[in-house]
Amino acid sequence: HDHAHHLRVWNLSKRLLQEIADLPQALTPALVEGVLIASLFHDLGMAQSAREDHGRLGRELCQSWFSESGHHPPAEYESILEAIEWHDTKEARIYPGAGTAPGILGILSVADDLEAMGIIGIYRYAEIYLLRGIPLELLATRVLENAEKRIRNLTSSGIFSRVMEEYQQQFEELTGFYLKYKQQWVSVEKPEMVEEGQVGVINYIRKRSLGAKVRPEDLSRNAREERTAPMIQEFCNKLTHELDKERRYS
Repeated sequence: HDHAHHLRVWNLSKRLLQEIADLPQALTPALVEGVLIASLFHDLGMAQSAREDHGRLGRELCQSWFSESGHHPPAEYESILEAIEWHDTKEARIYPGAGTAPGILGILSVADDLEAMGIIGIYRYAEIYLLRGIPLELLATRVLENAEKRIRNLTSSGIFSRVMEEYQQQFEELTGFYLKYKQQWVSVEKPEMVEEGQVGVINYIRKRSLGAKVRPEDLSRNAREERTAPMIQEFCNKLTHELDKERRYS
């Protein structure tokens, strides 16, 4: 959830803005500006707290920046602050309905959801949930519940249907991984010590990313140097590739 995450969310937001360009009066300079600012501030609160209150903290950081920098607040300032504070509240009411032009909060929430799919999402869920103290034995259950809620809210809005078709496979990759994690967890002794399979991948993220502070971009090299199990190396290689691809196409 560093600057690279914020940039990926902004790049996804640009895709969504392109999708609504043909809707009457949907795309305005103020909306684009608002989505950009909200995308770049929305998770800054995690520098102070990884818990659900990080949106409120991000709002306060945004307010402080405009207050102290001398820059005039943008046209949609209140909507920007609202989007930053509530982006992680995955309730259906904040998502754009079919035929409805979305606001800053709607676009930011959808982009943030899409960024939580696929292999990046597998890593991102593990990172944030472990930081929040979710026990390893409950990790898969909590991830699956949250991911299914996100996809249900996303698919209920037909406005981004073309983008959603592209991300269906990434959703299946995310849920497939955590379903296998759940199955492996109950089938082995001392799963917190396992160094292979899906449980091994999460243990590696827990020990290296959270424990040793290895950046996700560096996990591939780290796993190769440590000669980890093939699946862990394969996961880290793919994660590095996807993160690099997002940077190259930003």
